[in-house]
Order: sequence, then structure tokens, then C-alpha cells
Amino acid sequence: MQIKREEKRNGAVFRIVSDLNIMLLGLTGAGKSASGNTILGGDRKTLEERNYFTSETKICAPAHTVVDGQTITVIDTVGLSDTAVKITDVQTQIEQIMQNTPLDVFLLVIKLGETKEKREPVKWIQENFGAKVLKRTIVLFTHGDELGVSIEDHLGECQTLWSVVDQCSGAFHVFNNKDEDRTQVTELLEKIEFLRRTNGYRRYTEQDFKKTQKDLWLKKCDIFIVAIALGAAAVILAGAALRGGEGVLGGADVLRAAGVGEAATMMASVAPRTGPAALLGAAGGAALLAVAACAGLYFLARKYLSRENDKSD
Repeated sequence: MQIKREEKRNGAVFRIVSDLNIMLLGLTGAGKSASGNTILGGDRKTLEERNYFTSETKICAPAHTVVDGQTITVIDTVGLSDTAVKITDVQTQIEQIMQNTPLDVFLLVIKLGETKEKREPVKWIQENFGAKVLKRTIVLFTHGDELGVSIEDHLGECQTLWSVVDQCSGAFHVFNNKDEDRTQVTELLEKIEFLRRTNGYRRYTEQDFKKTQKDLWLKKCDIFIVAIALGAAAVILAGAALRGGEGVLGGADVLRAAGVGEAATMMASVAPRTGPAALLGAAGGAALLAVAACAGLYFLARKYLSRENDKSD
């Protein structure tokens, strides 16, 4: 990555990179678009400001400006609480944008005084970008004109907000989007530059996003397959109890063949070993087949994604 110049500010040397890519995240109505327009500056309202989004609204809207010779790209996103937009559509558009615009920093926009659950956006970021991206995230509070005390004092009085800041990079800033004073933007850019420097100027790329999506998908599959295995075990054990407790061993063998070893061991340990094997009921047999099929598909998918991860690495 080419470094454009170095500047000395307050005794510290900052390396100014030729461009800066910012993504705005937050709940609907938090002030993302207004904050984006404040960063972009000028009289224009490049990013459409609304209190809500419809399905026709662009999920991700990029805009550009130049500040002191540095090109800044601001990417506005749909509200994280917007149920009218499918999460898969959001993920697809984010991936498309990152093909040409790797991200330097995420701004988690939170409206001061908002009564909605403030931890929800952090959870969304973790579930879609991965926990590591939080170290690239600055919390940007809006409606600073309504703040009667300093932001530090306010955070000290609100443990929930401080917890959100702490889960991210620890950096935060306040915007008054009604104020045309560019000082607040300059101070934010300095904080962003410091965070980039701390992260070694490494950007969050399309490859990072894809890998995170694969890892999160595998994690969900782990939970899903265990849930199915436990459900099948419950059905089989209930059927065995009605039939005298026999036939569980056969079910354990099927589970073991499907790759669900722990569930099979548990079933075998509790199964009576006397008398002829009893036939499993229709419900138990169907449950076993479901576990076997899901486990087979799961392990095939794991093998495929592991190969893809090896190629990307």
C-alpha cells in the first residue's frame, strides 16, 4: 500500500494513506446517513437521510469526497433492525462492494438517548463480520447537541454504552450533525488514522468477509447437527422405554456410522443389553435417517469448505 505522506500532529507522526474507506453500521434511525453527509461535507446531501428504509432503498450506498488531498469513501448501509431486508441480500451487497473497496474502519453509529437495545448492533457485527472486526470499529454517537455533559461523563453513568465501546476498539466520538463546524470531522479522521496505524494499516477485505461467513456457517452447522442428534436420541430412548428398553444399541450403531460418535456412545451406555434387539419405531427410524443424512451432508460441506479455505490461504 502506498503511503502518501507523513504528518506530525501534537508530537506524534501519522502516516497518511492515499485513500480511506469507511462503512457505517447501526440501527435504523441512528443517524448513519446524516453522519456520512457530515463526513463528506459541503452543502450536498449525498446520502439520502430517512428515519426508515424500504425494500426499494439501496442496502449499501457508497459516496466519495476528497479532504486535504485524501480520497474518502463512505459506505452507508441499511438499518440493522430493518426486517424488510433479507440478511442474505445485505451480505451479498457488502461482498460486492468489498471486491473493489476493502474497508479501513467501521463506524458503529448509536443515537444518544436511544432506548433500543444497544448491544444488538455489536452482536450483528460479530455474527456477520466476525469478532475480530470489532478492533477496527469506532463507536460514533450522534445527537451530540442533546448531550448536557461530556461524553466521558455520560459513558461513566451508562454502563451499557461503555460496554459497547469496550467491546469495540475502545475508540469513540460524538457528532452533532446539525453543526457545520468541520472540527468534529477532523478529530474523527485523526482517531481513524490512529486506529489504522494500530492495526498496521491492514484492511478488511472481501477474502476476510468470505472466510468469516464460512466459519460462521460451520459453527451453525455444529450446533444444528448436535441438536438433531440429541433429538433423535430422545425419540429412540422414549421408544425403547415403551418397548422394554431394547433396540437402542442398534440406533447407536447407526449414529456412529453417521459420524455422531459422542451421541452414539451416550446411547450405548444407557441401553439395556438383555434380550433380543427390538425394532425401532417409525419415529425413531425416521429420526436416525435424518441424523445420518444431515451428518453426511454436513461433513461433505465441511470438507469442501476446508479445501476452499486452504486455497484462499
